[in-house]
Formats: sequence, structure tokens, C-alpha cells
Amino acid sequence: TLDEHRLLCAHRRGPYGVAYWNRQVERWLAEETDTPLWSTWYLGRPILVTANDYGLRLYNGDTGVTLMRDGALRAVVAGSEGPVEFATSRLADVETMHAMTIHKSQGSQATEVTVLLPPEDSRLLTRELLYTAVTRAREKVRVIGTAEQLRAAVARRAVRASGLARRLR
Repeated sequence: TLDEHRLLCAHRRGPYGVAYWNRQVERWLAEETDTPLWSTWYLGRPILVTANDYGLRLYNGDTGVTLMRDGALRAVVAGSEGPVEFATSRLADVETMHAMTIHKSQGSQATEVTVLLPPEDSRLLTRELLYTAVTRAREKVRVIGTAEQLRAAVARRAVRASGLARRLR
């Protein structure tokens, strides 16, 4: 199932980012299956709903996968009331979910989680981000990075600059 493993990244772009790793997994799948990925939609594509669609009863954070039904690709999403099947053309606000940002993983869990740490000078690499990432795992956490990256994450606290406390005074 989709809840068995999650690859979590701090960044969306670059070699430590979600876009890179989603594309890399797709390349590996294409090589292993001798099936070129020429389309956004393909059999087995894991998806993450990124915006609420009240008409379809889909909500930000819902997950699903594409299946073949009667010769056509269909998306099956684990909605709040159980699995729901859709034509892929009806789903606008979804993205591939071989990897996802740590931020988007909040509120979800997986049996195993792999955390890809960004470079130690990344402003996103903080104690709070690391805590959020490792607490997504129910059983096993795998952290990919150097000892320096891990030390930087533990040492750096997130700086909140919302100005809310000042406005409340």
C-alpha cells in the first residue's frame, strides 16, 4: 500500500528535492519495465491530492494510485469515505508521490520513512523539520545524509518571523 514507505525531502527542487526524486524513480521504473514514460499518467503512479475538490469529495492530502480498468487508466483515491475511482482526466490538482516534501507529509504516517537530508547549509535543515520527518514513521526511519548534515539539523532551530506576538500586544 501507499502507507508502507515514504521518501521525504526538505526541498521541492534540486538534487535533494521532490521533483528530482519523483523523476528519478520514474526513470528506474521505465528501465526495469522497458516501458517509456511518455505521459504524466501511467499504471501504478502514486498520487497526492494537492487541493480540495468538494464536488469530487477529494481533499488536500488524500492519496491514491492509477490502475488499469477495462483498458483505461483510472485513479483510485483513498477518500474519507473509502476508495473512490475516477477517470484521470477529472483530477487536476494532483502530483506524483514517489517522494514528497516533509511539510506535505505532516498529518500522515507510513510504516517506513526514508528522510533525504538537504545540504548542511540549507535554511530548511532544522531540528523541527527533522523531528517532523522522523515522526512520520510508525516502525522504521532511514536517514540519508552525512553526520555533518545531521548535526546541523539538530543544532539549528527554526526561526519564526510571523510577527504574531507583536500584533497581539
